[in-house]
Amino acid sequence: MNVKKCTVIILIFSALFLGGCRNKPAIENNEPIDFRLDTLGRDRFYLNQHRGKNVLLVFWSTWCIPCKSQLVALKSLASSPEFKDVVFAAVCNDPENLDDVKRIVKTLDINYLVLLDNQAQVAEKLGVKAVPTTFIVNADGKITLKEEGYDAETMKLITKHISNLVVSNKN
Repeated sequence: MNVKKCTVIILIFSALFLGGCRNKPAIENNEPIDFRLDTLGRDRFYLNQHRGKNVLLVFWSTWCIPCKSQLVALKSLASSPEFKDVVFAAVCNDPENLDDVKRIVKTLDINYLVLLDNQAQVAEKLGVKAVPTTFIVNADGKITLKEEGYDAETMKLITKHISNLVVSNKN
């Protein structure tokens, strides 16, 4: 075999091998996740400071109509006494125009945390491919649900899943 063919074969195998070695999203690893993001009020939110509580994260974008519908639907869950110990956070992954984010949050009267994922780094780390994408993180910091999209069935699934976690935390 000549040198050129050997080089091509080595490059192909290297690409295949190294492609399989990239970091996998946390949900595939089933490891506790952690990140730090700014809130809309410019405070810092550290996920690990909420260990011991269930956390619902919904990744959204300012241009996404279904995202806005889900943000509104989550308001009733966030204010429900059943979920008083659950941390709700809407993670905007396109906060470049902060005025748009603030206007949407005010217009929709969001009653829970709004986090800013500059350059969508956390979204990438968690393998977010579409918005809205909802994650439920249990009290141990592990992702127990990842759900893409929004409709009535999605909300039923999210509500049931978070309810089950709340009940299991009480036991």
